[in-house]
Amino acid sequence: MSEEAARGAWTPQQRALMFIGFAADQVRDLLPFVTGEQSIEPAVVEVACKESFVLNVRLIIDFLTRGNPRFDILAKDYAPEWRPGEELKIRLDQWHELASRHAMHLSRERVPDDVQDVDPIGPEDYRQMAADCVEALVSFRAAVARR
Repeated sequence: MSEEAARGAWTPQQRALMFIGFAADQVRDLLPFVTGEQSIEPAVVEVACKESFVLNVRLIIDFLTRGNPRFDILAKDYAPEWRPGEELKIRLDQWHELASRHAMHLSRERVPDDVQDVDPIGPEDYRQMAADCVEALVSFRAAVARR
């Protein structure tokens, strides 16, 4: 079977999980670049990596806990009983808000009146975002496997 035919044989649900897996790969693989452990040149590529990282974090969180069931494929479509733990959910919500304010929207927090009010995302923030996404995805995948 050709690669194109094989892709066409996948169900929409399988393709959706593939996209979530790709987003998780992006978060994992971009982590050393967004934390500064590996340098990136030129600066515009560094910015693109950071934006890609937080956009993929947001995509994962939308899928797991926040998406619109009317329009979006959600984790509960695969494991209706699954929910992240309460503390993890709070952290995921915080990361989603941060990604929305600093990458998805030209918010006043992103461009405050006083540049001293800018609160940059630091390396530990990126590490925690990645860790929280991994924790939630591992839990979700375990729930799917139990079905």
